[in-house]
Amino acid sequence: MLDLARAFSRVRFGETAPRDEPHRDAFQRDQDRITYARPFRRLQAKTQVHPLPHDSHVRNRLVHTLEVASVGRSLGVLAAGRIEHLLEPAGITPQEVGAVVRAACMVHDIGNPTFGHAGEEAIAAALTRLLAEYRVNDAPADLCHFDGNAQGFRIVTKIDMHRMDRGLRLTYATLGAMLKYPWGALDERSRQGSKFCVFATEAPAFADVVRHLYGLDDPALAPRHPATWLMEAADDIAYTVADLEDAVDLGIVSAREFVELIGPIAGRSHGSVASLRGQAIGRLIDAAAELFALRIDEILAGAPYRGGALLDDLHAIDPTLGEAFHAARRTNETRVYGHDRKVGFELAANEIIDTLLDLLFPAALAFAEAREAEKLPRRYRQALAIFGDYRPDPEWPREEILRSAIDATAGMTDPYATFIAARLRGIDVPL
Repeated sequence: MLDLARAFSRVRFGETAPRDEPHRDAFQRDQDRITYARPFRRLQAKTQVHPLPHDSHVRNRLVHTLEVASVGRSLGVLAAGRIEHLLEPAGITPQEVGAVVRAACMVHDIGNPTFGHAGEEAIAAALTRLLAEYRVNDAPADLCHFDGNAQGFRIVTKIDMHRMDRGLRLTYATLGAMLKYPWGALDERSRQGSKFCVFATEAPAFADVVRHLYGLDDPALAPRHPATWLMEAADDIAYTVADLEDAVDLGIVSAREFVELIGPIAGRSHGSVASLRGQAIGRLIDAAAELFALRIDEILAGAPYRGGALLDDLHAIDPTLGEAFHAARRTNETRVYGHDRKVGFELAANEIIDTLLDLLFPAALAFAEAREAEKLPRRYRQALAIFGDYRPDPEWPREEILRSAIDATAGMTDPYATFIAARLRGIDVPL
């Protein structure tokens, strides 16, 4: 059984006791730190579903994140209110649970690379090719895998703000809550090198979080944090409804089809797209809170997570709502995510990421050998300027220097990555 007081620890990563934080509680301070983080700001020019949309109403990754955070706070407070009899003895309030869920929602996509999920696959494919091409036999075994969740954990625990010194220094509770897939790329639960939250370089940080929150010395036994279930549900609610709304703005789905799909979730068959979206999200929040309360004994049992989101069980409490929600998700899968416009941009994303890593990875490899920029060929010296925030340091371990090329590529916004790749090919395009 999870110790709720421990799971919602206010102690900051790498510290041993909570700080005296007047005027803001520890979890609100987490939210403020995330808000001012550069990787958070860069989400405004990263793909949510549709790369480089011509319509400014279409969501980018930052807008999506803010919407998920809004849903997450409401869901966290509501769900916690249903188990307040368990939280009160631990000294945790529903408002604090809502704050932890909101903070986790704010970082849930902070590691997503340029061009979103297409970028994840492109980075992994490029690294597999480059490791073979340059005969790198001593790299960490997971270097050829990439997942935005793991990159996010790396950002907040290591490479942003206090670089290589505990990162954003968020609370352990927020770090635990953001771990949607609490295992590494080589774990049997990883899906062929995707859907994981920890790179080998951050394994010590992960082990520290697991030990602090759950008292476990074996990270493989890590359960899901209770707030993670709510963060995941908030994401599922927000993107399922909002991706369809964006599809209306882009002419992929008609307003009439949107009403037919979202009306049954909202509980009415008429109204504007915006009003139905709001009503549908509200009903799904209520349902997710009910499911959380129904599954709380299972969630607190502390067993390692093996899959199954809260909203997968919607049919159990409302068959009509469950079928309508899954119909909306099926439409996204068949009509929206595979649309010609999106696929065309994703094919271009592969070319762009290949171009970037073809320069940045060998430059990092050469720097890891020379340890001095002045000793590098001119092309690689120039390449180091492109690393930006993630330029490697000669004192770092080899694996950190190699991963800095991935940090730099994944950290680029869609327009900047497109601009740099074009320049590398001798094409002059505006930024």
